[in-house]
Amino acid sequence: MAGQAEIGMSKAVLAATALRSTALEVEAHPLTWAEYVARRGNWVFDQVGVALDTAADRLAVQGALPRWIANAWTQEHDLGISRHGFDDGQACLCCMYLPSGKSKDEHQLIAEELGIPEAHEQVKTLLQTNAGVPNDFVVRVATAMAVPFEPLAPFVGQPLRSFYQQAICGGLVFQLSEGSRRVRTVVPMAFQSVLAGIMLAADLVKHSAGFPMSPTTSTRVNLLRPLGSHLHDPKAKDSSGRCICSDDDFIAAYRRKYGEPVDQVSDVSAA
Repeated sequence: MAGQAEIGMSKAVLAATALRSTALEVEAHPLTWAEYVARRGNWVFDQVGVALDTAADRLAVQGALPRWIANAWTQEHDLGISRHGFDDGQACLCCMYLPSGKSKDEHQLIAEELGIPEAHEQVKTLLQTNAGVPNDFVVRVATAMAVPFEPLAPFVGQPLRSFYQQAICGGLVFQLSEGSRRVRTVVPMAFQSVLAGIMLAADLVKHSAGFPMSPTTSTRVNLLRPLGSHLHDPKAKDSSGRCICSDDDFIAAYRRKYGEPVDQVSDVSAA
């Protein structure tokens, strides 16, 4: 859907522009989820379609307690869609992404993917200040990645997040290294994200129209194997009791928001 003319355009604006000729009424909000919720001032969401990059962002969406969530994802080998209520005894979105043990911070992960894990403090500062990456920083990344500096030179002065998204997530380093430099975000099929988006849109339409939904939480497509006859991948509700869908206060808040009785909270099992 995007071409060279759309480089730098907000995804929200791009989507609204692309859908302008359809019967859909689209209102773009080029904001983070937290910013959008704060400005909206109303935390009642009948449906939310999620297509986010990080587990932390997905946890934040579920924390706002939408009535129902459809979540799309892509990974190195597969893609999928998951469906989540909150007070139905099945896995909520948090159950899918609940951290176990200590995880690395974003700046540490980005520094590692740029090939300079020892520079994580500089990466942290660049992310926090949104300052442009200096020339020597880009030279350092090019050296670490064993790719020529010249194709990366235009990123000098751009925010680090933009540099990272285009050089690593966008596959530029992978192309420059002729595939010898493997990066975590490379996917095996060019249409992978598009297919995940189509599946997400289909589930949103089905749910809105009241059509029967899949009885299982998750549907997964492995792109490195022939398409199977059974794509459902059931996900169990978190059994540790740490998830917010096992918390009495969150359950009571959800029931108050959507007009369900709150006096049954104590009957909800964490199993």
